[in-house]
Parts: sequence; C-alpha cells; structure tokens
Amino acid sequence: MWKTLISSVVGSLLLFPAFQALAEDSEYEIIGAAYHAEDIEQLLYEERYTPIDENGKGEVHYVDPDGERIAEKSLDYSYGDSRPSFELRDLREDLHWSARWTDDEERIRLARGSVDAPDTETVDAKSRQVIDAGFDPFIQSQWDRLMDGERVTFHFAFPNRLTNVRLRAERIDAEDSPIQKQEEDWVYFRIRVNSAVLSLFADNLYLAYDPEDTRLMVFRGRSNIPDADGEGRDVEIHYRYP
Repeated sequence: MWKTLISSVVGSLLLFPAFQALAEDSEYEIIGAAYHAEDIEQLLYEERYTPIDENGKGEVHYVDPDGERIAEKSLDYSYGDSRPSFELRDLREDLHWSARWTDDEERIRLARGSVDAPDTETVDAKSRQVIDAGFDPFIQSQWDRLMDGERVTFHFAFPNRLTNVRLRAERIDAEDSPIQKQEEDWVYFRIRVNSAVLSLFADNLYLAYDPEDTRLMVFRGRSNIPDADGEGRDVEIHYRYP
C-alpha cells in the first residue's frame, strides 16, 4: 500500500516530432512529456498546463501519443500556491480523484473512485500542507533551506489512499538520482516518507530543477494517470516551458 501511496504524487527534447508540433501549436504554459521510467524513448502521454487565470484557476490536459485527451484536471490556487484544491478525471473510465477544502479551510475532503459514488475521507490540514501540483511551489518556497542541506518535512494529501502523510524533501547528488536525463548544472532532490519503518515499503520521488530560475525540469515516480488497463506505472516526466 505505502509503495503506491508515496509514488502517486504528483517538456522534453526527446519528444516525437509530430507530437511536439501538436503541443507547440497550442497555448499551454507548461508541457510535461511522460516517458516510461525504464525507457525514456517510450512516450506514454503529455500533461499540458494552461495559464493560471486571475481567479487562481487552471487546468491540466493529459493527451496520449495519438493526440487523444485521456484525462483532465482542474486546479484552484486561491487557497495558496502549495495547497490547491483539485479534481482529476480519467476520461477513459468512470474514475476521479479530488481534494477540496472545507469552508473553514481547516480540513480537506478527499475522494477517489466512481464520480457518482466515490470513496471519501476528510483529513485535518497541517501547518505545512501540500496538495497535488503544489509540491513544486513548496519546493521553491523552501529553496534556500534545501540548498543549505536541510531536510524539509511537509504533509501531502493523497486522495489515492484517502490520507494525509508526512513526507521529507532533501537535496541529493546527481549520481544518487535515478533520473535518466540529467544536466550537469541541475539540482536534484528526493522526496520520501518521513518514517524509517514506512520508508522500507515506499518508493521515493525524484526531482531535477534548473537553479537559474528554480524551474522543475524532471519528475520521476508513480504517475497519477493509470494505463489503459487501470494499472499504475512509473514515469519520468520532462518539462519544458514554451
């Protein structure tokens, strides 16, 4: 269970030419090309981020190599950059995952499964609360501490397991990261469960950032989009900023 839990968190120069052209013709702020973790020439899908509007809302469109949209996600950053509410829908199946704040913003309602009859749980929000794509703004907000070698802990709300788990982020050397596409000047981080016992059963997440503008360049871990059979899969996502 915990191996799936930690791995379900949340542009590449290796994009297939036709797929790259399709993405460049559209109006997206960020494009992530998701490759099979063990074969980064095997493109699985793209995640395409629309710009955030004046109300703090944006969308992510997930598109397969044939150009078909397979999932979509709505994000609401009005609750804070690192703790957006969200809903992710798999357009191939009757499945969705969501995290929504209560009116007092002290608790988070988590849901997974069928849109009409989901499994739900409400969890208490923590002082360093992170939700979904908010992990990237959180890393940026803790940049100086991480660069100084500190280990930074936070809580991450997981609709996949209907729980709010404590994680730890830390800077690591490039040679300690399994990310296949690396650049010499990038900075590398690892995210793991902040528990010696649970970490034995959990996969880590790995990130690569460009220190010049603190942009996320690569994410490696379990995808939040299952394959066509509904099975989880590990990916390496390469981001670019058109």
